[in-house]
Amino acid sequence: MAVAPLIHIVCSDRHRNGKTLLARVLVDYLMLDGRDPFIIDADFPEGPLRAYFPGRTALVDFDLMPGRMKLFDTILASPGRDYVIDLPATQRENFFEAMVTLRFIAEARKAGFRFIVLFLVDRDEDSLKHADTVAREARPELMAYVRNQELGSALEDGGGRFVLTMPALDPALKEIIASRRFSLRRFLLGEEAEVPAGLRSKLKSFLYDMLTGFRDMDPAMSLARLKG
Repeated sequence: MAVAPLIHIVCSDRHRNGKTLLARVLVDYLMLDGRDPFIIDADFPEGPLRAYFPGRTALVDFDLMPGRMKLFDTILASPGRDYVIDLPATQRENFFEAMVTLRFIAEARKAGFRFIVLFLVDRDEDSLKHADTVAREARPELMAYVRNQELGSALEDGGGRFVLTMPALDPALKEIIASRRFSLRRFLLGEEAEVPAGLRSKLKSFLYDMLTGFRDMDPAMSLARLKG
């Protein structure tokens, strides 16, 4: 049976908490899994995610209506593949409001898409409240609450939610993988020369934990569908 295409929306209500790294690992996971994700980077004009995947990324200015239409039209014009949308915190409310007013959710589901929201919950309790609001109003097939162990999170336990955990990453590794030339996917496929031998096991552990969490999303989505 064909696998339904997925729209992954990676977002948060706070800046600089690991959201773009989360999206970056997600894209590499999808590619390793044999899928063909296309990326919408709404962090205009910097486009941090586009820097790592220049050949499969569209940069959009969601502040402007043409940018909003470009984002939605790009997806609806090319169904049948996965998409990853990297939303800056400043565009979160605008994006989810536009999804409803422009009827994007309904049209995307008609085209066969399913939605996954990955919301990185920051330390403030308001961050968790914002995540719950997105889950309630957007009603994705799966709402993934993400906590970054390095920064801490208001999400102390699941409370019945589906939770992904980002392990803390060694500062030396952060500097290495920040290079636009560095590919996490190639590292997992055996190209390890750019990482010092003493740090390779740490990066593998980080990535394996992340990929395990991503693999859990599909059965979690199936379970949610049964409960619904």
